[in-house]
Amino acid sequence: MGPVGKNVEGSSMNSDEPTRPDWFWEIAVAVNATFKGLLASQGQSGHICKRTIPISQHLSVRSGWPSVTQAICGSLERTLQNGDVVVVAEKIVAAALNRIGPRAVLHEPDPKTIPADRLPELAREWEERLGMRILPLHLLLADEYGDNEATLGVDDHNLRSFELASAIRETLAVKVDVIISDTDTGLDTRSPLIGTVTFGATPVGATRGVNLYEAMRCAVAAEFTRGHDKGIPVVVCVPAERRRLRSNIGESRGYPGALHISHEPGIAHA
Repeated sequence: MGPVGKNVEGSSMNSDEPTRPDWFWEIAVAVNATFKGLLASQGQSGHICKRTIPISQHLSVRSGWPSVTQAICGSLERTLQNGDVVVVAEKIVAAALNRIGPRAVLHEPDPKTIPADRLPELAREWEERLGMRILPLHLLLADEYGDNEATLGVDDHNLRSFELASAIRETLAVKVDVIISDTDTGLDTRSPLIGTVTFGATPVGATRGVNLYEAMRCAVAAEFTRGHDKGIPVVVCVPAERRRLRSNIGESRGYPGALHISHEPGIAHA
């Protein structure tokens, strides 16, 4: 189940204790990230997300991604400090990139109700119909948009995270990490979106200064803060001081597309 064992094998302090399998740590890390993210949304956590700051604003997504990027920068001008983590809703980025199709994407058939092995064929069908690159991941991320349309997932989550982090650095002179998150987890079709189990929300893209575990915590914290209809497309995760001085903050993840455990050294630090 991916290179999880790289990080956890032999990590027990008691050398006589039997080594637990990778799936145990995968689930344990995801559960812990979920509860710590919930606590962070209440201002009662620490580590990568001690508390959250909701950014309530209307983003004119039809104006395009560069314009939305600048609008987000403007809304964060007096909020950010070096080392913060900015979490943006996946749907907002997809819409700003004009990755929009008909509502039929969600029910002819509903991608979340078919076996995982049928998703590639369905993705190819919609790619031909719409003339844009569509992967199975994009179908799982598809969401209602307006009255008769649906968003079809961000084209390159890691790239767009880096673009926003770079714009924030250039505009506000602040180094932050950026995460693009979604409420989906892939568990509907037993195909975890990032190759490892997530609960409550999934960090689908991120810059390099957070590992997968930290990204999970921030994604969940943002989700509880954002809610469903509060008009909060962006959430700032404020870290504990000991995690402000991370390396690689705001840098490119180093590989294109979405986050995936197969491209990572592991889930957490050790």
